[in-house]
Amino acid sequence: MTTTQAPPWIGVSTNKTYIEFNKAEKILFKNIKLKKFNLSQFSNEKNILEVLKSLRYRHYIVYYSSLLAFSGTKSRNIVECGVCDGLTVFFAINKFNNSQNFKAFLYDSWSDMKAKYLITKSEKKEIGSYDYLDVNSTKKNLINYKKNLIFNKGYIPESFKTSLNPKTISWLHIDLNSSLPTEESLKFFFPRLEKNGVILFDDYGWKGYEDSRKIIEKFLKNKKGDFFHLPTGQAFFIKR
Repeated sequence: MTTTQAPPWIGVSTNKTYIEFNKAEKILFKNIKLKKFNLSQFSNEKNILEVLKSLRYRHYIVYYSSLLAFSGTKSRNIVECGVCDGLTVFFAINKFNNSQNFKAFLYDSWSDMKAKYLITKSEKKEIGSYDYLDVNSTKKNLINYKKNLIFNKGYIPESFKTSLNPKTISWLHIDLNSSLPTEESLKFFFPRLEKNGVILFDDYGWKGYEDSRKIIEKFLKNKKGDFFHLPTGQAFFIKR
């Protein structure tokens, strides 16, 4: 994302939120340089650090949404549905890592997208995507936090039946690129989300994911809370 305005990382910022985000980002960049964090989704990019810098606002919002959840709830459980290499949840983990009791429940097939879960014409184009993912690679990326992580491998919603699931959660990130698993994730986790807990949606405003947007809006229509659509294509909902 580009802007003509000054983002937090231009100049010297004393913004506490940015300072903490910047610490996490520096850890990530260092690990990438040391080849301790493998981003398979950007394997064809010549300069991965420049790609990550272009994604800063998205990651900044991931961090900020987790900060809101951390400060507004008692639960120290977070959930991500659609983990990929662990890039986005890394920023939420670095906030919740302030509590020794935090747990991150991570859900992903770590396999190719199947036609069974892609129910609309536009979604069918995603069949076979993400076949390069490997749960063991993601575990290595997040190895410094391993005692606080629960990896639940499988396709949503079937995997919910066999996974180790939290009873209450503070923060939920949904990045599934498909409407059916998005809806099922909301149905499963919304009752577990604490008051003032946060749901962050990655796909909400992106072209090509209108079906997920409709599902999200329909689900949240009569739910008590605050919804905010961001220019990054993300959106988040704070449960009240």
